[in-house]
Amino acid sequence: MTKSGTLTAAVVGCKMGAGHAAAIRASGKYELAALCDINEKQAAEVGARNGNPPIFTDYDAMLRSVHPDVVAIATPNNLHCGFTLKALAAGVRGICCEKPMAVNMSEARSMVTACKNHGIPLVINHQRRMDADLIAAKQMIDNGAIGEVKLIRGQCQGDILSDGTHLIDSVQWLTGDRGARWVLGQVHRDLTPDPRLAAKNQPQFTGMRYGHPVEKGGMAVIQLESGIRLEMFCGDMVEERCPYQSYKVYGSAGTLWRSGDFPKPNLFVNDVNGGGWEPGIDGWMVKPVPAKEGVNGGWRPVELSSPGYDNPMTGSYRLLADIVCGCATDHPMSGETALRGFEIVMGIYESARLNSRLSMPLAQEQYPLELMVRERAFERRERSGNEDRMLDECLQNVA
Repeated sequence: MTKSGTLTAAVVGCKMGAGHAAAIRASGKYELAALCDINEKQAAEVGARNGNPPIFTDYDAMLRSVHPDVVAIATPNNLHCGFTLKALAAGVRGICCEKPMAVNMSEARSMVTACKNHGIPLVINHQRRMDADLIAAKQMIDNGAIGEVKLIRGQCQGDILSDGTHLIDSVQWLTGDRGARWVLGQVHRDLTPDPRLAAKNQPQFTGMRYGHPVEKGGMAVIQLESGIRLEMFCGDMVEERCPYQSYKVYGSAGTLWRSGDFPKPNLFVNDVNGGGWEPGIDGWMVKPVPAKEGVNGGWRPVELSSPGYDNPMTGSYRLLADIVCGCATDHPMSGETALRGFEIVMGIYESARLNSRLSMPLAQEQYPLELMVRERAFERRERSGNEDRMLDECLQNVA
């Protein structure tokens, strides 16, 4: 903390951390005391836009030199746990870590436990739950505006661990953060080069991202403790022209549609009152668009109230500062809350690995997708002679 009483903050990982640095400064609660990245040029570019704080290429050296009150960890996912524990050992007073919080349950649980034992608030950056659209959607669900909700269908590009974690967290927010009863998941991971990508000079799918294995596509059915069922699709399992982080909430008296992050408006309702918007194509994506004059397209935009901050990350850092200073106690993006959603993420992979519906809580401590890769689960295998014999017997019995 500075002499004036302002908290000091440092950011490690300046690719994803650029947004954190900007939000920290915009919050008005901190002095940005340092940036850290092994790519010194990248750190310097972010620093030039944010008051030119000291630049470090060594995380341990930064912690020893700066002694920040708060650390923002925006490194590759496989470093989140280790960097969190190092920050605690250095005496920080608050931590904001990028999603996903870790790459396996063992790491995620150790992060939450260690921060709790030190009395240090841990925030996981699932920032969408602090945005005006999801705040409004939750209020409508809680107020019964679309009746009883039984099903949510969500879609997003990217892998389940890195991007599906946002989808699951958003649904957790909308349904009361109560976790899941069971999970049924499936993933595929084809490393065969795609000639269409080669023709366009686009990178091929390598099976790795942010320091860990990822799948090419995945989907799951999740029975939440709230009684609501979630169907989710990620990667190349999403519908054609589907925008990033698109959610539909089906109620007995109406439907909510969050049509991706952008463009705005992006939250619509379809109920007995109808509206002047209809499903169409905006640019390249499918979402509600204005219907022809005089046509009731069924959908209308939901009016959003300002949550009181410029963007969700700014609001998150303001609240974290209040918690560090003892002016607040709870954060909607706490590590404990994120852990329930992270368990669902890991449960999807474990269900796919075991090829079965998986009851929660999850016993698997390791990253199931990594286990599948090590077990060569995605490689084609020839059936044994015994399997062929059993298959022939089954076919004869059917005939």
